[in-house]
Amino acid sequence: MFFFLMMLTALVLSACQDDEVCEEVTANPLRIAFYLSGQEEETRVPIDSLTVYGTGRPDDRIYDDESGVSLIEVPLNPNDNTSGFVLSFGDTNDTITLDYRHDVHLISVECGFTMFYDITDVRYSTNQLVSLSITNNRVTNTFDEHIQVFIPDPGNDNDNESEPGSRRK
Repeated sequence: MFFFLMMLTALVLSACQDDEVCEEVTANPLRIAFYLSGQEEETRVPIDSLTVYGTGRPDDRIYDDESGVSLIEVPLNPNDNTSGFVLSFGDTNDTITLDYRHDVHLISVECGFTMFYDITDVRYSTNQLVSLSITNNRVTNTFDEHIQVFIPDPGNDNDNESEPGSRRK
């Protein structure tokens, strides 16, 4: 009888998982950080005015004229193999389009399943972006940075000579 009560207590306690914990481990956003191009030491740089929304969804803003942002988190579409985002730097817009594979991953009985992604390709415009680099192509429930976006260094006039859509390795 004692063993049965211990098992029942363990089962009840394990079912009382905090919803915030489950949300944290099942939310798997793509993390994009901003850097100045041409710098020897890569240090994140805050953006003065940044608006981000999904391609074709300008009214559904993920970030709306945010200032001081050096890292953004954007959701990937689990029902598709492609997601696109518009990054608006004041009057200048750039688009980043990602292709990826996704797979279902069990977190726990309490939290359920989540989606993990493997980035297979990235395309981007170069109106404000100089280049980008995929630093981690696996998007999971860790807090890793996945993409580095390089923007012009105001002190470097050669920054705007990059090839459109090229990826920095």
